[in-house]
Amino acid sequence: MTPTLWSGRFDGAPDAAAFEFGRSFRFDRRLFEDDVTGSRAWAKALARAGVIADSEVEAIGDAGRRLHTGRSRNEQVSLDLRLYLKRRIPSVERAVAGVVEALARQALSAGDALMPAFTHFRPAQPILVAHFLLSHAAPLRRDFERLEAARREADALPLGSGAVAGTAYDIDVEALARDLGFSRVVDNSVDASSDRDFAASFLFSCSLTMVHLSRLAEDLIILSGDEHRFFELSDALSTGSSMMPQKKNPDPLELVRGKSGRAIGHLVGLLTTIKGLPTGYNKDLQEDKEAVFGAEDTVMGCLDVVRSVVNGLTLNRERAAAAAAGLLLATDVADYLVGRGIPFRRAHEIVGALVRTLVAERRDFTSLSLHEWRAASDRFEADIIERVTPAASVNAKRTPQSTAPADVGRRLAEVRNWLQGVGVC
Repeated sequence: MTPTLWSGRFDGAPDAAAFEFGRSFRFDRRLFEDDVTGSRAWAKALARAGVIADSEVEAIGDAGRRLHTGRSRNEQVSLDLRLYLKRRIPSVERAVAGVVEALARQALSAGDALMPAFTHFRPAQPILVAHFLLSHAAPLRRDFERLEAARREADALPLGSGAVAGTAYDIDVEALARDLGFSRVVDNSVDASSDRDFAASFLFSCSLTMVHLSRLAEDLIILSGDEHRFFELSDALSTGSSMMPQKKNPDPLELVRGKSGRAIGHLVGLLTTIKGLPTGYNKDLQEDKEAVFGAEDTVMGCLDVVRSVVNGLTLNRERAAAAAAGLLLATDVADYLVGRGIPFRRAHEIVGALVRTLVAERRDFTSLSLHEWRAASDRFEADIIERVTPAASVNAKRTPQSTAPADVGRRLAEVRNWLQGVGVC
């Protein structure tokens, strides 16, 4: 067997099965670029410290034996993973912003189209379709910021920490940090050898991103189904049934919803691994990389699919608008009474009794005559009829985060400006 870096301590070869069990090159190879980058920088740092000659920095062969001077594999693997995340997180951020851009484009196209909002998955109040779409853009923007925070957390140089206690060589770690593009050096060599908080932060960011993609997928699965048909999915992003010719299935969205469990599992796995480790490096930490790579692959694939699905959506304006009418306007009726001096609790009771009658008679507010309105309360005037429409409902909203068209327009403009700022739109 080829000698290992620690062969001098042992008088025999390692057990073949145990050695194979501990091998990690199968997934470590993904860090090859970062490992070479770190090793080249370390060679320069050794030269600055006078440990090796300048001529040896670019040399190969026997001079490579000097490369491990003052450096442990413990800090080396931490460095590689930090470099990897610093390099790869911006790609994940761009993919997240890509879904936000698709949602913003659909929101712009939707214009003044209406649909119902839901609470307890029961129709609640009318909103703009654009407001619904931007409600999914908002958590994705938070995901972007969480990813950026994870990138900043990884942005600390661990080299110089040695195996656990630091290094006896006069390494200029500040210069080394600059060479490798780190903004700072870690605070403590003991902590640095076992710190995987930055990896856990990345996995948490991926997990929450997948949760938000799963919720978007769930909404689109339901709202494009035959029961609602507010949206139509692109044929190119749907599948059929092997038995039922009429079916159009949202398989890509279902897979996104299902794959959220993978990302969440990677996070739970790493947290479980590190929760009981004693201070300093332990081999358990080898489990960090497959979790990071698996979560990255999952979230990147799902972001790409969701962006395509959103871009391919067709809005059924008439059907969505029809579902936003009817008894969904009950709160607006109560607000009308409040505007005429009735306390809201009393207004709620009046409108609740009116709704009970309408439900029993299978009618809605549009069927009421002025006489019937006034029978419910003498505060109703002729203008109630024009006040109780979905369009009037959304226009009546006054808070800046509401579904009022002007506020949604401002929010959409702000989202598009943000996209320009991150280089997507």
